[in-house]
Amino acid sequence: MGMPLLYSETNEIFSKNLSKTDVDARLSFPMKALKVFQFLEGENKTEFEAADGIGKRWRFGLSKRKARHSKVHPKPVLSSGWRAYVKAKGLQTKDRFVLYGDLDNLSTKKRFRVRAQRKVPRSIKLFGKEIHVEEVWVDVEELEGLKREVSR
Repeated sequence: MGMPLLYSETNEIFSKNLSKTDVDARLSFPMKALKVFQFLEGENKTEFEAADGIGKRWRFGLSKRKARHSKVHPKPVLSSGWRAYVKAKGLQTKDRFVLYGDLDNLSTKKRFRVRAQRKVPRSIKLFGKEIHVEEVWVDVEELEGLKREVSR
Protein backbone atom coordinates (compact mmCIF):
# COMPACT_ATOMS: atom_id res chain seq x y z
CA MET A 1 0.00 0.00 0.00
CA GLY A 2 1.39 3.41 -0.95
CA MET A 3 4.76 4.16 -2.42
CA PRO A 4 7.97 2.64 -1.05
CA LEU A 5 9.91 5.13 1.05
CA LEU A 6 13.67 5.51 0.72
CA TYR A 7 14.90 5.78 4.32
CA SER A 8 17.49 4.06 6.41
CA GLU A 9 16.76 4.92 10.00
CA THR A 10 20.17 3.72 11.17
CA ASN A 11 21.95 6.97 10.25
CA GLU A 12 19.75 9.65 11.77
CA ILE A 13 21.66 12.92 12.17
CA PHE A 14 18.84 14.65 14.02
CA SER A 15 15.09 14.95 14.29
CA LYS A 16 13.15 17.98 15.42
CA ASN A 17 9.55 18.86 16.17
CA LEU A 18 8.95 22.08 14.26
CA SER A 19 8.32 25.41 15.98
CA LYS A 20 6.42 28.35 14.49
CA THR A 21 9.72 30.00 13.48
CA ASP A 22 10.91 26.74 11.87
CA VAL A 23 7.74 26.62 9.74
CA ASP A 24 7.44 30.35 8.96
CA ALA A 25 11.06 31.35 8.35
CA ARG A 26 14.02 29.00 8.86
CA LEU A 27 14.90 25.75 10.58
CA SER A 28 16.96 26.17 13.73
CA PHE A 29 19.65 23.54 13.26
CA PRO A 30 21.04 21.60 16.27
CA MET A 31 24.71 22.25 17.10
CA LYS A 32 25.44 18.51 17.41
CA ALA A 33 24.53 18.05 13.73
CA LEU A 34 27.01 20.69 12.48
CA LYS A 35 29.96 18.28 12.72
CA VAL A 36 28.57 16.31 9.77
CA PHE A 37 28.97 19.30 7.42
CA GLN A 38 32.13 20.86 6.05
CA PHE A 39 32.49 24.62 5.85
CA LEU A 40 35.33 26.07 3.80
CA GLU A 41 37.90 28.03 5.81
CA GLY A 42 36.43 31.41 6.75
CA GLU A 43 33.01 30.56 5.26
CA ASN A 44 29.79 30.56 7.26
CA LYS A 45 27.54 28.90 4.67
CA THR A 46 27.45 25.58 2.87
CA GLU A 47 24.91 23.84 0.68
CA PHE A 48 23.83 20.23 0.52
CA GLU A 49 21.32 18.16 -1.39
CA ALA A 50 18.97 15.63 0.19
CA ALA A 51 16.40 13.21 -1.21
CA ASP A 52 12.99 12.80 0.36
CA GLY A 53 11.07 9.54 0.78
CA ILE A 54 9.76 9.56 -2.78
CA GLY A 55 13.15 10.36 -4.34
CA LYS A 56 12.66 14.10 -4.96
CA ARG A 57 15.89 16.04 -4.45
CA TRP A 58 15.99 19.19 -2.34
CA ARG A 59 18.84 21.72 -2.10
CA PHE A 60 19.33 23.41 1.28
CA GLY A 61 21.59 26.20 2.46
CA LEU A 62 23.04 25.76 5.95
CA SER A 63 24.53 28.85 7.56
CA LYS A 64 26.02 29.74 10.90
CA ARG A 65 26.83 32.99 12.60
CA LYS A 66 30.34 34.29 11.90
CA ALA A 67 32.60 33.66 14.86
CA ARG A 68 34.43 36.83 15.89
CA HIS A 69 35.90 34.93 18.81
CA SER A 70 35.72 31.33 20.00
CA LYS A 71 32.93 31.92 22.57
CA VAL A 72 30.27 32.89 20.02
CA HIS A 73 27.51 30.31 19.59
CA PRO A 74 27.27 29.68 15.80
CA LYS A 75 23.40 29.47 15.78
CA PRO A 76 23.15 27.28 12.67
CA VAL A 77 20.02 27.50 10.51
CA LEU A 78 18.66 25.96 7.31
CA SER A 79 17.50 28.88 5.23
CA SER A 80 17.69 28.67 1.44
CA GLY A 81 15.50 25.89 0.09
CA TRP A 82 13.82 25.35 3.45
CA ARG A 83 10.65 27.39 2.80
CA ALA A 84 10.06 25.62 -0.55
CA TYR A 85 10.33 22.27 1.26
CA VAL A 86 7.92 23.40 4.01
CA LYS A 87 5.39 24.62 1.45
CA ALA A 88 5.60 21.51 -0.75
CA LYS A 89 5.16 19.18 2.22
CA GLY A 90 2.46 21.30 3.87
CA LEU A 91 4.41 21.33 7.13
CA GLN A 92 2.88 22.75 10.30
CA THR A 93 4.00 23.53 13.83
CA LYS A 94 4.62 20.29 15.77
CA ASP A 95 5.30 18.26 12.61
CA ARG A 96 8.67 16.50 12.66
CA PHE A 97 11.67 16.94 10.36
CA VAL A 98 14.32 14.20 10.25
CA LEU A 99 17.72 14.37 8.54
CA TYR A 100 19.60 11.16 7.72
CA GLY A 101 23.06 10.83 6.22
CA ASP A 102 25.67 8.32 5.25
CA LEU A 103 28.97 8.15 3.40
CA ASP A 104 29.25 6.70 -0.06
CA ASN A 105 31.71 3.81 0.28
CA LEU A 106 33.57 4.86 -2.86
CA SER A 107 34.09 8.51 -1.93
CA THR A 108 33.95 10.97 0.93
CA LYS A 109 30.80 12.56 -0.47
CA LYS A 110 27.95 12.46 2.01
CA ARG A 111 24.45 11.51 0.93
CA PHE A 112 21.50 12.92 2.81
CA ARG A 113 17.83 12.04 3.11
CA VAL A 114 15.06 14.12 4.64
CA ARG A 115 11.77 13.07 6.13
CA ALA A 116 8.70 15.11 7.06
CA GLN A 117 6.24 13.52 9.46
CA ARG A 118 2.98 14.35 11.21
CA LYS A 119 1.52 12.72 14.30
CA VAL A 120 -1.88 11.17 13.58
CA PRO A 121 -4.27 9.17 15.75
CA ARG A 122 -4.30 5.43 15.24
CA SER A 123 -7.55 3.70 15.96
CA ILE A 124 -8.80 0.15 16.03
CA LYS A 125 -12.32 -1.18 15.61
CA LEU A 126 -13.58 -3.03 18.64
CA PHE A 127 -17.12 -4.38 18.66
CA GLY A 128 -17.95 -2.08 15.74
CA LYS A 129 -16.68 1.08 17.47
CA GLU A 130 -13.59 3.13 16.53
CA ILE A 131 -11.32 3.37 19.57
CA HIS A 132 -8.39 5.79 19.63
CA VAL A 133 -5.32 3.76 20.64
CA GLU A 134 -2.31 6.05 20.23
CA GLU A 135 -0.72 8.69 18.06
CA VAL A 136 1.92 7.62 15.55
CA TRP A 137 4.30 9.50 13.26
CA VAL A 138 3.36 9.18 9.58
CA ASP A 139 5.30 10.47 6.58
CA VAL A 140 3.44 13.41 5.07
CA GLU A 141 3.66 11.80 1.63
CA GLU A 142 1.48 8.99 2.95
CA LEU A 143 -1.27 11.28 4.22
CA GLU A 144 -4.31 11.53 1.96
CA GLY A 145 -4.37 14.74 -0.09
CA LEU A 146 -0.67 15.47 0.29
CA LYS A 147 0.35 12.37 -1.66
CA ARG A 148 -0.93 13.84 -4.93
CA GLU A 149 0.48 17.33 -4.22
CA VAL A 150 3.99 16.14 -3.32
CA SER A 151 4.36 13.84 -6.34
CA ARG A 152 3.69 16.61 -8.89
